[in-house]
Amino acid sequence: MKGLNKYPLREYRSGISGSLIVCIIILEYIAVFYGRNGFHFSQQEIYLLTGYLLLTILITCNHHGMDRRVRYEQGLNLILRSIAANLIMLVFLCGLEKTGLELQSGPEPSEWNICKGMLLLSLLQIVSIVILCRIGSCRKKRKGDRQIILYGERVPDVSSRRDAACLSIMTSDMELLKRQICAHDTIYLYDIATERRNDLLKFCFENRKPVFFTAKLSDIELYSADLLQDGETPVFYQDIYRISRLSAFGKRLFDLVFSTVFLILLLPLFAVIALCIRLEDGQGVFYYQTRCTKDGKEFRIIKFRSMVTGVEAQPGIQLAAKGDARLTRIGYILRKYRLDELPQLINILKGDMSFVGPRPERPERIQEIQKQIPEFSFRTAVKAGLTGYAQVHGGYHINVLDKLKWDLIYIENQSMLLDLKIIFMTIPAVLQGSEDV
Repeated sequence: MKGLNKYPLREYRSGISGSLIVCIIILEYIAVFYGRNGFHFSQQEIYLLTGYLLLTILITCNHHGMDRRVRYEQGLNLILRSIAANLIMLVFLCGLEKTGLELQSGPEPSEWNICKGMLLLSLLQIVSIVILCRIGSCRKKRKGDRQIILYGERVPDVSSRRDAACLSIMTSDMELLKRQICAHDTIYLYDIATERRNDLLKFCFENRKPVFFTAKLSDIELYSADLLQDGETPVFYQDIYRISRLSAFGKRLFDLVFSTVFLILLLPLFAVIALCIRLEDGQGVFYYQTRCTKDGKEFRIIKFRSMVTGVEAQPGIQLAAKGDARLTRIGYILRKYRLDELPQLINILKGDMSFVGPRPERPERIQEIQKQIPEFSFRTAVKAGLTGYAQVHGGYHINVLDKLKWDLIYIENQSMLLDLKIIFMTIPAVLQGSEDV
């Protein structure tokens, strides 16, 4: 982690009100399904409205995080789950229609009218959810909200949070820390050892202090665990990662279809980029490098060349840095908007990679990182991806520990819905460009 997020924590503490979601959904359903009938409800219609309402609420209601990328991700959660609810109900309505069961007192609706109603409902929900996300993220700051950052061995970068107090737990006793917690409104525990952090969390809980704390690898395992019951005792159950054959087939089919489609659509862009690279220095267009994918299997990754030729001749691992002098002029643009990664569609088509997954690393780089973080190899539990959780939440030079944490969250929660969400989150990341090239 390079430092704390530049956006103050207090701005994003609140989420969307569940009651506000419920009210808007009720109004939408009444307007779409029953407004044209003069608001005359049959018993069957009331059951249908109630079931549809409960289904949508169960699928769409959730809470928001504090960071703008997390808020965007949660907004996508609401939209995608709302669409999923509508698709489920569309199947149900069509089933009722096929069985001849009337849904209203008037003429039996046609399939086209049902589809139009569902499309209109989906559009209204998307608009309302976007508005709700906007409202939910614009709460007023509390006046006099005093923050304190308690940190361990790593000193956080607080240049953008000059109003927050900082205190090292390494040079402070527990009584001083408790007094400081009581004197502040918001507590941030930054990179503190687990045992000490747990003591501080308990104290914050006892004194009803809102607290933020950096996630550890064990926290991520807990985050994805299922809550079960052993007799009268609540227990967590964590299964080792495995994907069903049907899900694996669906993911591979998605990769095959869309990599083929995008390769065809992007051929003109490929030609323009190749011409620009060739015209700048007359050297090769593509760059090949050995990377690791699932189970540590090595493959040759394909990228548009963004640096001068001969950089691999130097001994050791030469990582790209911000303002790297080895970048060509066209290479800077390619990296800024991540266009140099586009040829990896060929790797996806071949089966070396997937659209979504942890970004592939060089084998020697993995060995080097594992000396400090042995769990880094956990990232190879799934295929490497063109985009990933760490990429949409960070930049080119995201800290390796933070990269591992985001990738483990993806691995433990991987699904088609999560893949779609990450793909949608990649779009603004590409269009905005990276600031740390």
